[in-house]
Amino acid sequence: MRDRLLRGLTALGVLAAALAGAARAQAPGLSVQLEGPDELALGDRAEIVARVRLEPPNDLPLLVTPSGEGPAVEVVRGRLLRADADDPAAETLRFRIPIVARSAGTSVIRVRALGWACAERCRQASGEASATLRVARR
Repeated sequence: MRDRLLRGLTALGVLAAALAGAARAQAPGLSVQLEGPDELALGDRAEIVARVRLEPPNDLPLLVTPSGEGPAVEVVRGRLLRADADDPAAETLRFRIPIVARSAGTSVIRVRALGWACAERCRQASGEASATLRVARR
């Protein structure tokens, strides 16, 4: 009897975990991915590309805030809106973030996006990504 009870509880736990995973996969949200150089030379000007995707896609307001940690790389532009994307109507929004290599060393670039994810109802959604950049002397 005890073994049957333990098997039943185990099966129930597995089922609950599977249902929770399915609910997370279908939940509305926002994701951020970064692309760009890993290494720069002192004085270089470059761009980090942030790809922001809302699930499900919508055309509601969106704020993208890049920031830099460390003295090596400076983020030239600190706030971007949906209208600043290459194509504001695209499903995956592409933002170009200008940066400048100010000194030799390492910096971390973080990009945080705030928007709205709507399924049955709308709720605020956020996502963040980071990249480590190295600046070498010329």
